[in-house]
Amino acid sequence: MKTRTITALLIILCVIPPLVFGGVLLYLLIAGIIAGGAIELLGLSNQYKQWPKWICFLAGFSVFISLFFQEAFILPYIAMMLLIYFSLPVFMKSFSSEDSFLCMAYFVFFMLIAKSFLKIYQTDTGYIWYIIIVTYLCDTGAYFSGMLFGKHKLNERISPKKTIEGAIGGWLVAIILSTLSGMMFLNASLPFFLITSGVLAISGQVGDLAFSAVKRQYKLKDFSNLLPGHGGVLDRVDSLVFNFIVFYFLMVVMSS
Repeated sequence: MKTRTITALLIILCVIPPLVFGGVLLYLLIAGIIAGGAIELLGLSNQYKQWPKWICFLAGFSVFISLFFQEAFILPYIAMMLLIYFSLPVFMKSFSSEDSFLCMAYFVFFMLIAKSFLKIYQTDTGYIWYIIIVTYLCDTGAYFSGMLFGKHKLNERISPKKTIEGAIGGWLVAIILSTLSGMMFLNASLPFFLITSGVLAISGQVGDLAFSAVKRQYKLKDFSNLLPGHGGVLDRVDSLVFNFIVFYFLMVVMSS
């Protein structure tokens, strides 16, 4: 418990200043999540330890520098990087075609996470806090609702402890409280907050289950031990990274 508490405090200290002050600190936070994601997702490969060290670095670096490219260059950049990853097994015995697809999935997914996060932050910093509030209100509401009322399994194949009652409770708590907080502190309409709160409460739960499915597939309890007492980076931000992408999509669609 002591280790878990200390780690939680360190996480808070690493996250809040970048979100408040932005600038270099914000890019360092993004870089840290990108690097953690590279270690944990690419580490799923059975041959990861036999890869040349520069492959993991290339994966993380290729995601990070995409944040500074003009939008017109992004699509051809993605295409070239995917071709590079697809071609690597031709030149390296220790890097399989399965590894290629793992790298491609990591590259595209984390680039979408990073760019969505940055676009939202640049639009209004408050939206980042709003997404965090929705996500963790849903998690908290689901936990207590499941503990008090849970009887029917939500998806026993992936997560045996989660219940339908917990999922509904988390959704209700998130949509009510996050809509109220959004109306109090952000400049957007009631329909906007009702829609985004409702969708994010669902997508966050789907994100949690999706990452749980990955861990079950690879027979893992946690993605890593990078955060002592909390598992890995992805264990802490699974729902959140889904919601950054989904919120950016909703923000663009609802403002067009």
